[in-house]
Amino acid sequence: MSEKWYAKLVNKIKRSYHDVVVVVDHDRLSRLPELRAALADTFALHDYKGELPLRRFLREHTGQRMLIFKHPEHGHLPYDVETRSDVISWHLQEIFPKLHPAALEGLSEEDYQRVFEAYVQKENTFQVLGLEETKEVLAGWLGTSMVGGFVPDIVARPSQEGEGGIKCRCQALVREIEGLLSRRPVDWRAVAPLWGELSYCYCQARSKPPEIDALDQKISGAFTEYILTSYHELFYESYLTRPATVDKVLPFLAYQPAAKKVLICMDGMGFQEWCCLKQYLAGRGIDSFSVTAVFTLLPTLTRVSRRALFCGRPALGDRVEEERGFLQFVREKWLEGERRQAGVFMNIDGRWRHEYLDFDYLALACNLVDDLAHASVSVQDSKELMQKSLIMHLDGSGFAETMQRLLEEGYRVYLVADHGSVWCRGNGHQASKWLLEEKARRALLFPNKLLAEDFAAGKNLIVYENSSLFGDAVAVFPPGREMFGPKGETVISHGGIHIEEVIVPFIEVQA
Repeated sequence: MSEKWYAKLVNKIKRSYHDVVVVVDHDRLSRLPELRAALADTFALHDYKGELPLRRFLREHTGQRMLIFKHPEHGHLPYDVETRSDVISWHLQEIFPKLHPAALEGLSEEDYQRVFEAYVQKENTFQVLGLEETKEVLAGWLGTSMVGGFVPDIVARPSQEGEGGIKCRCQALVREIEGLLSRRPVDWRAVAPLWGELSYCYCQARSKPPEIDALDQKISGAFTEYILTSYHELFYESYLTRPATVDKVLPFLAYQPAAKKVLICMDGMGFQEWCCLKQYLAGRGIDSFSVTAVFTLLPTLTRVSRRALFCGRPALGDRVEEERGFLQFVREKWLEGERRQAGVFMNIDGRWRHEYLDFDYLALACNLVDDLAHASVSVQDSKELMQKSLIMHLDGSGFAETMQRLLEEGYRVYLVADHGSVWCRGNGHQASKWLLEEKARRALLFPNKLLAEDFAAGKNLIVYENSSLFGDAVAVFPPGREMFGPKGETVISHGGIHIEEVIVPFIEVQA
């Protein structure tokens, strides 16, 4: 007997150890009789429509394991019930990750089984499909021609689909980036999102176009020149219409009218990782975004750039730790900041926390992307494995539900990163920690210019001064994708001046 299409969802529930399990049923799957029957032997089932019927159900089934189905539009459960329950989300995309969920809505239970049996045979032969492409595939799988083995061209010829789909998009992105690089001055805030999408696309396709390495070197050389000659000018830009650097994000938000605001720092998220997060959110109904690019602070280290973000201050010497800095800035600069409740939550896991509702102004920091970057192994010449891991971790993170809840509660929701990351190789140079104020794979910060120049002498390194940021300290960066470490060692890291580290997304998530 073939595996049931809903087995993954049922197993997800049965792995819970809680007596009360709440299923946030995004795709109305609890309407299907066979799926309900598969759970009825273990749980007493209830469809949540209000508090009084729920209370009666809980009383009547005391001593049993209980499963409560809740649709997203029904808001949230009473606080005492939710806090003692295991809250789990159901999405069709968990079963069919390469099919567009909107095309699957409304299918019968029999249809889901037929689609599942065809899908498991063909999943490895095609890329993620759009709405119309999914409809075309479903028509073939569910039509009479399915019996004769008909599969639409988009599935039957995966290599041509890749060439005509993702490969075509990669070629278009390359042309667009090269066009931007040919203009003077280069609009780096336009280049960075395109480069991030290009990296995302070829990692999804698991095939790097041959022209990518040459383009990467071209970008690295031109962007390094920009950092050395023009980066300091960013700090004189107005922040009334958009923030140029991460330390201007809080001042910018002070001018955005809203009684409730939340700023979420996705530590380490560059534009490539934003593509993963965007796809994940869109697959769960959150697909309206206003996206701009901002520059991080140098060196692009969490301690440096995240403190600047939460403190609203560029200079190293003026920053305090994140929680204190955010609360102080809100109290002094945001509308009615002294009267409104402000809160900071560090190292969140992405899941909803009821305590968020205690605050009008929120700052949240999520380390998922940065943790995956530092944990990456077997790094070659891309972030393909990290990207795959991020997509997998997002799927079970609960982050989309948190976004949706914040929007429903009336918050204006903003996402930003403190820095990006880059795959890099060791250059064989290492400095003694006793001579440094800050030591990282992609950046060294010396207390003065003499020590910096002495270390850099005879090496292919970049000595960078910026008194507005560092005071008397001087930074030393490796060029391109090099890092300080054993020759040839390959990792994903951050701290330097590659475009993937320095320019990151700043997004408003819109209801």
